[in-house]
Amino acid sequence: MTGYGTAEGKVGRGRLFVEVKTVNHRFCEISIKQPPKMGVLESYMKKYLQNKYTRGKVDVFVKEKIPLFGDVELFVDSDLAKKYQHCLRKLEKDLKLKATDEFLHYVSFDHFVTLKEKEGDYSRHWNQVQALLSRACDHVDRMRVTEGAHTQKDQQKRVKLIERYISQIHKRAGSSQDRHRKRMRQLVTGSGQVDEQRLETEVAYLGGRQDIAEELTRLESHIKQYETLVKDSGAVGRKLDFLLQEINREVNTIGSKAADAVISRLVVDCKTELERLREQVQNIE
Repeated sequence: MTGYGTAEGKVGRGRLFVEVKTVNHRFCEISIKQPPKMGVLESYMKKYLQNKYTRGKVDVFVKEKIPLFGDVELFVDSDLAKKYQHCLRKLEKDLKLKATDEFLHYVSFDHFVTLKEKEGDYSRHWNQVQALLSRACDHVDRMRVTEGAHTQKDQQKRVKLIERYISQIHKRAGSSQDRHRKRMRQLVTGSGQVDEQRLETEVAYLGGRQDIAEELTRLESHIKQYETLVKDSGAVGRKLDFLLQEINREVNTIGSKAADAVISRLVVDCKTELERLREQVQNIE
């Protein structure tokens, strides 16, 4: 599910900014972008996020607003600066130019001035970093919960629709024996005297091959379990995915066994809604 959150706060002697974004993904995929010097924190953050999310693509961006170990220090190489000054004075003399002490106009500071950041062990600040990461994830979770509530309503609506189709299949299947008997009688009437015992045997045989009562019973059980799981507040995505596979299996069996145009149409309607449910479930936590 999609979500976005940020957090910023004091960490160590500096200030850290954390951004977290999540988008739909069947599995849990975590990507962290941070300064190379903070690499030691990547494993900490991944472990925290893997314990928190089971599905979704999670992108994390971390930036030091103020260095965590204090401001940078400047180091001046005075000896090198004097050498530059000496060279320029010699050049002025050789070219008979007017002498000047403003040699810094001609030489970039970065030739002899070095910026150096203070170093330290970033893992020492993990508790403070985790607190910021947790705050950012809280914002993400609020968005995901809102999206989840809409998805839950849509799932419940579609499950109710599938239940209606199954109920119609059940009613249609209940009168199949009478339809088989009538069809068989019409087929043999033209051949003269009807052997009632033989007719009943044929009807029972044909009806047995097309009996879908067992599949309907399992299907109704799966649907009830699905309805219960959809209302659960925990991580149910993988369980729902498994149940949808089982529901789809029973629906396919019903479609192959029931030689009835009406039931076949209802099976197609069920599979259409199941596919829509499956697409949503791939992204449910």
